[in-house]
Amino acid sequence: MKIGELAKQSGVSASTLRFYESKGLLKSNRNSNGYRQYTQESVRQIQLIKFSQSLGFTLDELPTAETNEASFDHDLILQRLKNKRQEAHLLLAEIQRKSDRLDKLIALLNKNWANGQCLPEQTLSKVLDEANY
Repeated sequence: MKIGELAKQSGVSASTLRFYESKGLLKSNRNSNGYRQYTQESVRQIQLIKFSQSLGFTLDELPTAETNEASFDHDLILQRLKNKRQEAHLLLAEIQRKSDRLDKLIALLNKNWANGQCLPEQTLSKVLDEANY
């Protein structure tokens, strides 16, 4: 199939497909007139790329999991998956800390504003001093 057909089937633009090919993530053959030719396996490759990106992998991280025999280094893949899982846990913890800070700030502002007061400078200073950036 030609690049336009692959783009339609995969939901990825032709320019993105050419970019994937330039990064070595997508393979094509050239026919006699120079057009790229793709197979049904190309659709699967794109699905794998998009799935990997959804897990947090960058395009630069993807091809380095291949061995010289064009197969995959299973130990390396498992280690990278575990690393991404750890990154996800750290992000979740950071988001929870932000949410907790927002809840406290909202409660503090509501309490002061309900009494017709602005946030006192001393209270604001305390909030800022406690914040971990």
